[in-house]
Amino acid sequence: MAKQSSSLSEPQVADSERVAQSDSEFQDDLSYRHVNLESEDEEDFDAFVQKYGAVKVQYIKKPKVRSWFINKPYALNFFYNGTLYRTRSERGESGKVELFLDLLYVGIVAKLAASATHEPTGTSLLKYVLFFAPIWQVWSDIKDFMNYYFNEDLLQKIYILWILALLLVYTNGTNYMLESNKANATVVVPYILCRLSLGISLLVYSVYVPQHRHQNILYGSLIIVTCCLWIPVIFVSVRAKVGLSFMNLFLENASWCVSYHPYTKKLLKLKYSTAINIEHEVERFGAFYVIAIGEFLYNIVATTAERNFGVGVTEKIGRAIILLLIAYCLLWLYFNGDGSKRAVHACRRSGNTAFLWFFLHMPLISSLILCADAAADLCYEDEIENIGLSYYFTGALCVSLFCLYGLAILDKSIDDETGGEGRNCSRHYLPKFWRLLPRLPVGVIIVCLSVAKLEITKLFGTTMALLVALLAYEIAMSMDSSW
Repeated sequence: MAKQSSSLSEPQVADSERVAQSDSEFQDDLSYRHVNLESEDEEDFDAFVQKYGAVKVQYIKKPKVRSWFINKPYALNFFYNGTLYRTRSERGESGKVELFLDLLYVGIVAKLAASATHEPTGTSLLKYVLFFAPIWQVWSDIKDFMNYYFNEDLLQKIYILWILALLLVYTNGTNYMLESNKANATVVVPYILCRLSLGISLLVYSVYVPQHRHQNILYGSLIIVTCCLWIPVIFVSVRAKVGLSFMNLFLENASWCVSYHPYTKKLLKLKYSTAINIEHEVERFGAFYVIAIGEFLYNIVATTAERNFGVGVTEKIGRAIILLLIAYCLLWLYFNGDGSKRAVHACRRSGNTAFLWFFLHMPLISSLILCADAAADLCYEDEIENIGLSYYFTGALCVSLFCLYGLAILDKSIDDETGGEGRNCSRHYLPKFWRLLPRLPVGVIIVCLSVAKLEITKLFGTTMALLVALLAYEIAMSMDSSW
């Protein structure tokens, strides 16, 4: 889940004061000479940016597309002496390409989940996790590569197609993993090439983007080193493959943390450092979450179309409706967050909370898709023939609720503050901790439903009732108590 170009947090400030710095002074430092500071209509956009937490900000103009073939890379966001410099214009064609990427990725992950639910065992679950993690890693790489650099040209489009072609080879190779070293290579080598492509791109971009130069050189070099560590996975025994894979995934994520953590910036005494566009991150992860939730809806429709559910509102149609309500509750639990009207986003609160916010999305998305696939298989059965499917459904829901709790708790609510910026904020019936805490026991209770070996309809119905009650509780306790 590594993110390139994502130095994550800078110290907060009391307001949105802009730096009184002339163009000439800024341009003379590190040759960032093509910047144009915008001044018109900044007040409305400030309110949009500042809603994630106060930060000093200056705006820069994104350059025009000079050529359809090749354009010079350009940093859309960066910190300079504690001030965030960023663009505020539309991302052009990247939004359409991002949706295309997300649809393809969810399709790939759904295929992996279907393979796991076909034989729901602990071994299948382990394979699902090990195959999913590299897919998520590459998705994160592409997301940041497109989001944080201006380069809307033919070369970027070819790069995206190259990565997608490699992923298709990777996904097909998962069907034959462990059959031979050649079969192992069809999984490992495409992933290595995806990562190497990113590492080389970062090193090339470091030449043209001085604002990200030091951190990109560090991360690009670490990517090349970790790629070499994947080669032995092709040849060693199964147990060694598992151990090496987990080690390499850990090192890849650790290398990203080391490269873009604010502490590294301080250690290297960098005047320039990478920055993220928080509202874009929220939008991208939110869109991916919605598509993952869509797996529930797709599987409901596909199951009712392929299986004989009978005429009228039958029991199995009722199960499909229950799954629809479960998906709807999960949708609202994510976007409702902690129920605060105003909060400092995790990505702006501190470097550590920012990294945790990114990392928690990986188990959240993977568990949701596995849950949706297991639910679809359970929906048309007359009774639970394999208890593993039930545990996949309830266990994945439990993991999802734990991740949703973690994501919501990472934001810092300022609704209940008095004076200063919080003087007009609402007060809730319960503090944030008590509003969110029930997500954890509800997740545990849902897993216990599988232990109780409930009949399928009762399993779905009880799960739905718990989630509806949880959502209603959070909405009620988040209301303004002064009303």
